[in-house]
Amino acid sequence: MINCRDCASALNPYLDRELSDEDVVQVRSHLEACGGCLHVYQFEESLRRLVKVRCRQQGAPEWLRERITVSLAMERIRQEQRRRPPEMRGAD
Repeated sequence: MINCRDCASALNPYLDRELSDEDVVQVRSHLEACGGCLHVYQFEESLRRLVKVRCRQQGAPEWLRERITVSLAMERIRQEQRRRPPEMRGAD
């Protein structure tokens, strides 16, 4: 069984579903046995839900949307150029 320090370190990856099945079992077991860590977990989970709800209600500013759109378009172009044979790159 893991200790409180290890559990605290694993909480964010646990909430992000980034842990292995074995680690998930260990974190869950610790949370079932430790009220202090369970309280921290519940707080973190509630905070994430609140942020998610609040962020949905507030849209991104237009300048940020434009910047993201341009960045995605540039990345698509770079990926397409990388897929071309070397002799065809930069031929546009």
